[in-house]
Amino acid sequence: MARAFLGGLLHGAMLAVAYALTSPSSVLPVFIKQLTGSDWAVGALVSGMQLGGALAGIPAALFVEPARYKKVFLYLAIGVRALAFLVLSLLTYAFARTHPELVLYALLFFLVLFAIFGGLGGVAYLPVIGKAIPPGYRGQFFGARSMLASLAGGIAGLLSRPLWARFPEGFALAFFLAFLALVIGFWGFWLIPERPDPPRPREPLKARFLKILSLLKKPRLRLLLGSYMLVGFYFLALPFYAVAAREAGLPAEALAYLVAASALAESLNLFLGRWMDRAGAHVGVRAVAVLALFVPLIAAGASGLWAAVLVFALIGVIYNGIENAYSAYLLSCAPAEEAAGHTALLYLASAPRALWPLVGAALAGALGYRELFWVTAGLLFIAVLVAFRLPDPRKLD
Repeated sequence: MARAFLGGLLHGAMLAVAYALTSPSSVLPVFIKQLTGSDWAVGALVSGMQLGGALAGIPAALFVEPARYKKVFLYLAIGVRALAFLVLSLLTYAFARTHPELVLYALLFFLVLFAIFGGLGGVAYLPVIGKAIPPGYRGQFFGARSMLASLAGGIAGLLSRPLWARFPEGFALAFFLAFLALVIGFWGFWLIPERPDPPRPREPLKARFLKILSLLKKPRLRLLLGSYMLVGFYFLALPFYAVAAREAGLPAEALAYLVAASALAESLNLFLGRWMDRAGAHVGVRAVAVLALFVPLIAAGASGLWAAVLVFALIGVIYNGIENAYSAYLLSCAPAEEAAGHTALLYLASAPRALWPLVGAALAGALGYRELFWVTAGLLFIAVLVAFRLPDPRKLD
């Protein structure tokens, strides 16, 4: 188990560095806004990434679930995602000034590709971790992974301060550094041991697909997926917090503080993980729903650097905290042989998130950023109410 912890922590730390340098909640929206001046382009980026990841879930599970070894799918996902950032770095450096539309289209294409292979990797990741990390330690693993990732991402964010005032060279360098981080992360995941699953008869694709859909007959899974869909409303305004802060007068260099705050605050997931191990995964689901509600409330009711830092600190907790809490809850409910199918449905439940940034762009254009934040808060209040209906999974038969 020690080798699995070490490899998982290194993999998580390098992913955090790559995320800090290419954050879809801060760096990429600001980059696209400078590149095009369009809120619609900002919304389209986040929508495309969410749709790609969501739609990849079930097709990926059709191949991942019957495979005796699942790490190979992670290797493929990490490799493709690293290559995407390498190409984006070169294109941004060469063409951002002269052909911004080319860079925008390439950015959308490669980031959707990034998300699709992220969906493939995500479906394979939980079953691998489920085999390598025994029950009773998973919350600590996810929490420790988040704590180390927060430190790595926070340091990367603070050191990135000189990059953001240099357009486009600074962004091109950030993409290249993200590529290097993913290469190191590949080695970290390689360290995680994986024992083979027992051999099983290979069912036809249609039978596997129907088997995954049949899981929806479980009432507790439907409630979990419904809660997950509702908390996804935080994507409605997610791309616009940094853009709104910049247009309110926040200097370009301050983006580094937002990135660092987001990364460092992720360490709080360690305490959330330990709390889930002691009290049950349902407490984590409820906590992240409440924290998600506070993000638009603060953004709508306050302004200035410290308000922006607080907003992005909360985003740092919930961005992976939501996935950690719902993943831990799902693993508590799902039999080991059905983990990939359950994970695929969780990815599918994230599909509506692909629409919310575009809806957010429309609301921001029609009403303004502050009004968008209030609408988001109202919808997330409903998400909180549903999250509190989820029972303790330890008491389920």
